[in-house]
Order: sequence, then C-alpha cells, then structure tokens
Amino acid sequence: MEMRPFSLDTVSKAFLVGAGFSPRQAEVVLRYRDASGGIRSEEQFRRCYVVSDEMADRLLPYIMFTADEVPADDVADDISMVADKAVRALVEINTADSAALISVRGIGPKSVTAIMRYRELLGGFYSVKQLAELDVVTESNYERILTQICCDSCKISKIDINFADPKELIRHPYVSAKALRRIVKQRQLKGGWSGIEEMIDDDIFGREEAERLAPYLRFVRDTIN
Repeated sequence: MEMRPFSLDTVSKAFLVGAGFSPRQAEVVLRYRDASGGIRSEEQFRRCYVVSDEMADRLLPYIMFTADEVPADDVADDISMVADKAVRALVEINTADSAALISVRGIGPKSVTAIMRYRELLGGFYSVKQLAELDVVTESNYERILTQICCDSCKISKIDINFADPKELIRHPYVSAKALRRIVKQRQLKGGWSGIEEMIDDDIFGREEAERLAPYLRFVRDTIN
C-alpha cells in the first residue's frame, strides 16, 4: 500500500492491516486508541505493545498527531487555549488526592476510598474506563464521571514480569492464582519472556487477559541466563 499522511484517531482496521499490522495487531491498536481517548504523540504510539520499534520508525513519518493538524492562525490558537483550559479542569485520576476525587460529581467518600485502593493495587490506571471495574461506581454515575476525569497512563507502575516476586504478582488484580502458578513454573523452565505475545503462546494468559495486563508489564531479559 502506498503510504500517505494519516491520523491514528480516524484510521480503520483495514488501513492498519494495509500498513503492515496483522489483523489481530490492528484490533489491539484500535482498542488502545479508544481506551486512551486517542493517540496524541509518538511516545504514546510506541507504548502500544504491538507496535515494534521497526514498525514505529516506518510509520511515524506519515502519522499526523492532533497537534500537527491544528492550523497556526488566531482562530486555531483560541480553540487550543479553550481546549487546554478544559483539560486542566479535568481531574487526573492517577495523581488525584482524596480532595480532588471527591470534587468529581458522582464520586462519594466510599467511592474515593475504593478508587484509591484499586489504583494502588493496579499500579495506576491506564484508562479512565477501568473505573467501571469497581462495584462502587454505579452505571448511572459512570458516564457522568467520565466527563470530569482524565488519565495519564505514563504514571502507572510497571512490573518486571521476569524477576518480580510471586507475592508482588498475586497482589495485582489482573493476575489470577492460576496464571501465577504458570508464570512461576515457566519462568523456572525458560528464564522469562521477551514480550506479551510469547506469554500468550506459552498459555500463561488468554489474549483478553493479556491485553488487559500488558500495560503493567515490563520485559527485561538482559541478565537472564
């Protein structure tokens, strides 16, 4: 496919497949985009675990991020200023303290405690949609809450899956006891993994489970024998 400038916020699965992704990888990119509320920078694009360095280097010259598409005139500057103010008014859920969270309409004292506890267990949120996993966030409040918050996924803490203590792993809400047993056993046999796809191939995680956990994992094998 002849490459032309494109925006990741509007591309289709078919376009991504034509650009070199497999159909499954294209679906992951689109889910990552939707969960993040858009892909706004090179760094954010590279953080998607199915985007290899080679793929990123090949596509980045053609990708137009939101900032690249804003015309440099007075009207655009005014719009940008309004947008910046709106973003600053949102509560960033990875750094918000209890006072900031309680200021969000739809979040009460009980919800604040649950959100902060869940944030600690996860290592931070990579998507505002993760709040829906909490029982205290009711369906009626969920949509209202989403309009008042944002999420900086750079704030999350990552687990070195090849070296992490089993006690650390089992504390994570996305790691089941069954997965932990497989991790420990396979890690002893092979030393570790180079990426999440390898863990899926080894039947450590199902694909849906892996995609949910992947943002929290770091793969370091330099010192593994």
